This record gives sequence, C-alpha cells and structure tokens, in this order.
Amino acid sequence: MRFSILISVYNTEPFLRACLDSVLAQTYSDYEVVLVDDGSEDESGRICDGYAEKDRRVRVFHTENRGVFLARAFAESHARGDYLLHFDADDLVEPALLACLSAKIDEHAPDLLLFDFSTFRADAPPVRESFWDSDRLLQGDDLSQMYRLVFSTRFNTLCNKCFHRKLIEAAPDYDSFPGLRHGEDLLRSACLVFAAERVYYIHRSFYHYRLGVGHACRFDPDSLWLYDRILRVLRTQLSEKVPLSPDWENEIGEMCRKQLDNYLRLLASSGLSLSQGNALLHKASETELFHRALSVAPNDTKYRLLRKGRYRTLLILHRGKRWLYAQ
Repeated sequence: MRFSILISVYNTEPFLRACLDSVLAQTYSDYEVVLVDDGSEDESGRICDGYAEKDRRVRVFHTENRGVFLARAFAESHARGDYLLHFDADDLVEPALLACLSAKIDEHAPDLLLFDFSTFRADAPPVRESFWDSDRLLQGDDLSQMYRLVFSTRFNTLCNKCFHRKLIEAAPDYDSFPGLRHGEDLLRSACLVFAAERVYYIHRSFYHYRLGVGHACRFDPDSLWLYDRILRVLRTQLSEKVPLSPDWENEIGEMCRKQLDNYLRLLASSGLSLSQGNALLHKASETELFHRALSVAPNDTKYRLLRKGRYRTLLILHRGKRWLYAQ
C-alpha cells in the first residue's frame, strides 16, 4: 500500500463527514484511512464507524482521550502505507492530492513531500500559503532553505506534509511531553524536516485548513511553557544541522516573539482577572522564550511595558487598544 491517511478525531461532529467525504474522493486508489477516535464525547466515534462499515479503506480505533499528540503517534504505529499523511478532522482536501504525490514519488523518490495549503473560515475568502514560486527538489545544502521555514509559524501545520514511513523513527520523545496540547504540529513537523535528506516541494494548494475551531483558539495558561520546551528542542536539533549564526538566533527569536504575542492576545481576551494575568506574565518572564522574544522585539508600547515588568498596565491598556496584540 502506498499511502496511509491518518486522522485524529475528537468532537468534530459538525465537520467530520465533509472531511471524510473529501478524503475518500481521491482519484488515486492505493491508500487507507486510519481514524483514531480520541475519546470523543459527541457523535464523532459513531460517524467513524459508519464510514468504516461502508468503505473497506477505512479503519477505526477508539481510544481514551489522550490528546492529538499521542493520538497521532498511535495512528502512525498502526499505519500500513509506505508514505503517511496526517489530516485534521475538520479540514478538506483536494481529490487530486494523492495522484500528484504518487507521480512525484515515482519521479524523484523523496522521503518528504511538501505542498501548499489554504486557510479558510465561514466569513472570509480562503488565503493560500505558498513557500516558493515553483516546484523544487531540496537536498544537501539546499535543505537549509527549509530549516528556515520551520521558524515560520505558517509552515508548521503537519497537514501539508507527506513522509516516508522510515521517518517515523524521527518522532519526538513522546514521553517527554505528557499532556502536550499546543505546538504538536510544530514539534512533529520539525522532527520530520530535520530528519529528511531528500525533499520535494509541490507548488499547488491541495489542503484546506479551517480556521476558528479547535484548541488553538482557546487560552491555555500552560501553553507558553510547552512552547518554551519545544523551541529549546528545535534549537538543539537545528544546531546539529547548521552552525547557529546570529541570523539563525534572530530567526529563533522571531518565532518566540510570535508565540509570546499569541499568548498575550489569548490571555487578554480570556476573562481572567488582572491579578491572575499579572501572575501568569510574571511566571512567563522566567522562560527562555520570553527573553528571546524581547531580544528581537521592537521598542513599541507593548514591548516596553513587558521589558519593564508592567504587566497589569499592559492588560488594562488592551481593553481599549487591541492593536497592542497585533502580530
């Protein structure tokens, strides 16, 4: 079997049928769909079972809720295809994806393939995310172009990557990240990128990523500390590939700044009291991520207040000035 499409499912009943219909509409036939129902509390599990009863390409596993990070690892361990893809259960995929991937595999034998995707929401037109202006094969020194993309947040969805099963061995140490709820795509994508020796990029948008749903839109007080750990892992992995020049340190700092900005934005709209928010930011100031972010941040109002430790003032100002949290 050439492809395994792996989908972690948790309470995505409103979107799941549309997702599975798009996956099963592929024009290429040599693939399976592995669904891991991660302890869903809605009708998602029964929807998965219904598709498995109707289509022999679909296999379903029901597990207790352990989060998408471990659900994806479970799916990989049960995949039978030579090449694996991870999709989200609320997104959509173009029918020509697998046919195109198969042709590029026959032609170039990559161990990792990348393709463009678009983001969409109900109230706005789709936005395409492209990384280069044409197809290209990356190997040897050219791979450094891709390493830079790891530190660009738009690159780090796992859903636009197809990888050979030998790269499963490049998985992160799952036991080191118990309860990981944020940064799963970033960590898994980076491990694949740093392990790949031959990468093919397809300048076509095959995947449609739904915005405005899922845990990424909700505030988690622990998310900054999880990202702090992940970014330290990524920096170590990068240092094994290239010398960490000042330019690379700036790239890492910019990624930290984006993560800090996102944390601030969600914190300010979370409904927590000023005292609670103030305490969280005092704790955040002890992380490496916080200091790397401020090392590259401009000297505007938001960052001046952060540098001076005036977190309560920052949160108060946000109520009337949303621009403080623009990225």
